[in-house]
Amino acid sequence: MALLGSLRGRGRSVRLSLLPLLELRSAALALRSGYGLAPTGSGTVCFVAEGRPGRGTDAEIVAGLAGDPVRRNVVDHDALGRTIVRCWRENGDLGWLLDDLADVNERLAQAGFASWLLHTTVDFAELRDMRHPKLTMVYRRERGTFYPYAPRGSRGRDRALELKIRSSLTRIVPMESDIGRWRPV
Repeated sequence: MALLGSLRGRGRSVRLSLLPLLELRSAALALRSGYGLAPTGSGTVCFVAEGRPGRGTDAEIVAGLAGDPVRRNVVDHDALGRTIVRCWRENGDLGWLLDDLADVNERLAQAGFASWLLHTTVDFAELRDMRHPKLTMVYRRERGTFYPYAPRGSRGRDRALELKIRSSLTRIVPMESDIGRWRPV
């Protein structure tokens, strides 16, 4: 019944664990003014439905139907066995994107997949080159914290930028203090 209710959108309300995700709107202002980074309008929800025989398809249906009723999310799989739900807003509207990402999280949780949710991401890029994200803000629902991930091509990551951003955003959104938990996405 939870699956049917989540498909119909019944009883949806943002859980406390998702409130920090919605607070990323404030952090976007600091990223724009301090680093020249703006939201690209793209984000993901990553989960693993392994260990639940026959349930992966149910989760994919729930995730694909969440968010914008006109635009469907793209559900993909990576080489590590994770399912990635890609949401986007063509105009880069961070508010709507965050609402869509929260909706995907919430519907999956209501359908019984809360413990399988890994992370939610939002991409940011330099204003002059919005096609190539320079920073991904990663939200870990179970910890209620963010961490910045700044890929540097095939050469790893820009740890100095990540630490600067953590310092800048600490008072705005809950940041993960243990950098050992900052995993590439």
